[in-house]
Amino acid sequence: MTEGTTTRFKVGAWLVSENRTTAFDGSTEVDNPLRERTDIRIPLLTFDVRITPRFGVQAAATVPSVTRTAVVDSVDFSETFSGLGDTSVLGWYRLRPIRRWYPLLNFGVSLPTGKTESPRFRLELDEGSLVPRSRLQRGSGTVDPVFGASINRAAEPWTFFASVAARTPLRENRHGLRTGSSMEINTGAARDAGTHRVSIFGRLGWLHRRQDVFRGVRVLVGGGNWLYLTPGIGVFVGKGISAQAEVKLPVYRSLANKQLDSPAVFQFGISRAF
Repeated sequence: MTEGTTTRFKVGAWLVSENRTTAFDGSTEVDNPLRERTDIRIPLLTFDVRITPRFGVQAAATVPSVTRTAVVDSVDFSETFSGLGDTSVLGWYRLRPIRRWYPLLNFGVSLPTGKTESPRFRLELDEGSLVPRSRLQRGSGTVDPVFGASINRAAEPWTFFASVAARTPLRENRHGLRTGSSMEINTGAARDAGTHRVSIFGRLGWLHRRQDVFRGVRVLVGGGNWLYLTPGIGVFVGKGISAQAEVKLPVYRSLANKQLDSPAVFQFGISRAF
């Protein structure tokens, strides 16, 4: 989701990074006999344009790179895929303030610019779910609605904020795979750290993901609930350039199936306003 821009244009480059090394069943850590590991790097490029003081549009494209490794029968296995992912196009609209709270709405679609592949599964099910034999896809292969809302209020020296965002795939792609829907709710606060050029922030967020479905049968990929605590810092470099870094720390998780998860998700970004 976009927070909108108060300038005419804004471009950004971001990197999301996580290493899924630990196996969980629900909320319980379990053995990882094959020493499976998934390393994820997702560069994200954004472009915001303000059309009116209240309305604007953002385009965002991902370029994921994912490497999966394991040890099978004493043989090292490795699989990597990378390339253009899906692209989102969002409109944002600033509502009039409500008792010094400033709301913003997001609405748009995720476009299937990422490559899709015909998924391959093991012959046997695992507790009623299909087990993929390889990474399924770079993109969803469908046009998916995305929407959200945020609100913030300044009360010097603090700024308080909250947001909700969702992606809701409505159908299967041409291979028969339907990506699981997701929703995230966040709330937090930010303040200057001794100078207006540096701000620190923290937020608490709940993420819900549903499992992927292949021709009506659940896929053993994703699915679950996570509660994240996220501290971060933002720095105004000058001439419209800002940098931001944050780390999402899972304080609770309840996964829908046996799957790998990461101890932290890192995000770093830099933006330039014109």
